[in-house]
Amino acid sequence: MYNESENNDEEYMRQLYERFRAEVTAGGAISYYETDELLDIYDYAQDEGDAMVQMFVFLTASRLHPDNREFDERLAFFLSYVSQDSAGEMIQRGGRTDSALWDVLRMGVECFPGGNPAPYIDTLLEKYERLDSETLFKLIDLLRDLDRTDLLVHYLPALTKHAEDKRGFSFEVAETIKDNPLYMPQARKIAEQLTAASPFDIEAWLLLARIEFGLEHPEEALAAVDYALAIDPSHFNARIVKGVVLVALPGRRQEAITMLKGILEEDPGNSFALEGLAEAYVRESMRQEACQVYWMIHTSGMTMANGENPIMAIVELRPDDLKQYLEKYYSESEQTEESWHNLALPLIEKGKTEEAALFLDFFQRKQGFRSYVSTYLQVLYGAGMLERFAQVFETIVAEKAANKDTDIYIGLIDYLLLAATYLRLGHKKEAAEVAVAIIGRKDTYSTIEESLRWKGIILTARFIQTLATSPDAPADLADFDPIIADIR
Repeated sequence: MYNESENNDEEYMRQLYERFRAEVTAGGAISYYETDELLDIYDYAQDEGDAMVQMFVFLTASRLHPDNREFDERLAFFLSYVSQDSAGEMIQRGGRTDSALWDVLRMGVECFPGGNPAPYIDTLLEKYERLDSETLFKLIDLLRDLDRTDLLVHYLPALTKHAEDKRGFSFEVAETIKDNPLYMPQARKIAEQLTAASPFDIEAWLLLARIEFGLEHPEEALAAVDYALAIDPSHFNARIVKGVVLVALPGRRQEAITMLKGILEEDPGNSFALEGLAEAYVRESMRQEACQVYWMIHTSGMTMANGENPIMAIVELRPDDLKQYLEKYYSESEQTEESWHNLALPLIEKGKTEEAALFLDFFQRKQGFRSYVSTYLQVLYGAGMLERFAQVFETIVAEKAANKDTDIYIGLIDYLLLAATYLRLGHKKEAAEVAVAIIGRKDTYSTIEESLRWKGIILTARFIQTLATSPDAPADLADFDPIIADIR
């Protein structure tokens, strides 16, 4: 059943946490808090990933309640993220009361990073008739950190049988395994069971909606979120989920845009709504509007769900004012060629060569590549920016001729691409000269791979030389580009 008291408890804990945090950041004296209040503050801070508040809870508890041992287990887990040795010392501390939570901590200390937790879970099930929520949540976290969610699925029936809060445990398991394609059907089954058992539980319906959406079932996801909104039409998270789901339905994207813009009026910094709105604009071919939203995400400092830099999402869309966006991004802080190169790599891997070339060329015009000049040149060639390739190459060669100590490195593949570039531009004489120079090199190689690569370069250079010196040969290397790509 939908329980309003759960919402009230959550609001109480949030207010308690925010009050404590405000006192910490103000730098003054911290008020008196009961042990249960400090435990609630710690648990809420843990959910928020607020390590600072967690630390101050321990300090405050040691001052206000020096003889209380209820924080020992939490302190041990907190230390385990910093130092396995410190966590191990906490386990060995005398006078502590044995508990399932201590046993889970021991499992983490002794199994991390590559041990087998299965025997420890067997012991846990044999030793304890009931497992409280804190113990099971820590176990879930540990198995996720160990990349052993397979054990979580394997032991799910037994752990559920021992769980004091079976619903809460099942919910957390589904949340944990829902992003693994192998276990998504299992997560959906759990969510369906939760909604069947508690048909007025909004969070269960939203969980089911997210899982269906992950399974690329937008209609089913929409049906689930509509159930949640039928229970509470004003539920903020349910409205966000519905807005994002509607983006995947072509006939309802304008509705999604309206809904997500309404959410952002209430919460301008909501990352889910911002990303959903940007995606809706992209799918509706509204590039300029999408870029404006991605720039808002960038300036807010938020991280996108897929880990992508929002600037690169703008580059990929290639708006008419792309240069202005790059100018603003470039001027924000000191830029290095390594950071600029690394930003372009995902574009290159996705086959967005032209977009990567535009991005890298902007940096070349601003500062110029030295360590990563080969990547830049090869992307230019792949994007068909041949005149720019030849121009940059000739400038680099001139600089190297003028300064023998320059740190700019040009590889043999780059020269091969130069020959191909000249040929395609109709500069056959220059193409032949570069090809002959490559063929005339007398390099030795220590491995079979290097030798085969060298032979491939020579064969390609001879092919280019033949085309460049034959009056009737077309200046077209399109059919030979895959060979060049293999050599690269």
